Amino acid sequence: MSTELHTLSGAFVLDALSPEEAEEFRRHLQGCEACRTEVRELRAAAARMAASEAEAPPAALRARVLAAADRQPQLPPKVTTLEAARTSRRHLLARLGAVAAAVVLIVGGVFTYSQLDNGGGSGSVTAAVSQVFSAPDAHTAVVNTRNGGRVTVATSHRLGAMAIETNDLPKLSDRSVYQLWAIHNGTFTSAGVVGDLASGQRMALPASGTTVAITVEPRGGSQRPTSKPIVQMDPEQV
Repeated sequence: MSTELHTLSGAFVLDALSPEEAEEFRRHLQGCEACRTEVRELRAAAARMAASEAEAPPAALRARVLAAADRQPQLPPKVTTLEAARTSRRHLLARLGAVAAAVVLIVGGVFTYSQLDNGGGSGSVTAAVSQVFSAPDAHTAVVNTRNGGRVTVATSHRLGAMAIETNDLPKLSDRSVYQLWAIHNGTFTSAGVVGDLASGQRMALPASGTTVAITVEPRGGSQRPTSKPIVQMDPEQV
């Protein structure tokens, strides 16, 4: 396995990888504790930034930025080979992740990363989901589904929460949605509909003896499951 994969944690957290690269990195995460730790730390930093209050930047900031840009010398474009360009792109993504992490720590409460607020955003897990995955006591697992996809699950007793990344589930038609269920003593209770596969879903950590299932339901969700679960998980086994 290429050692370059270890440099892509920041780009993965920022959703800046291509689908093929993201899939390769997810497989890498299953066997690399160091990268899993780095991803959790970067997600935690992004979640803290999303939770901070936005403040107006200093009035002089714009003038300083424009003045610095004016002093920057303009260099002629460089011509490079296709292979060199691909390698350069990977290094650029790695540097982008490192810079993003530094910006989170330095800027803090001045700016807010709007895609990671509690409302979520297309193409990025929500801050609420990231918070569970980055919790100090988080336990995670990757579970395959019966319809050819998979979900990544995290539980945190400290937060009393369970989160599910759903971006690896197959896309459904506009007439169908994925719905989560808590199952206790054979009774199904809806735990929410997945509105955006890229945003994931968070729910309260179920009580002991309760399992969590996902079904495919008509758009808008159902009061009771209308299909067999594509996956059923025991949070205590995560």
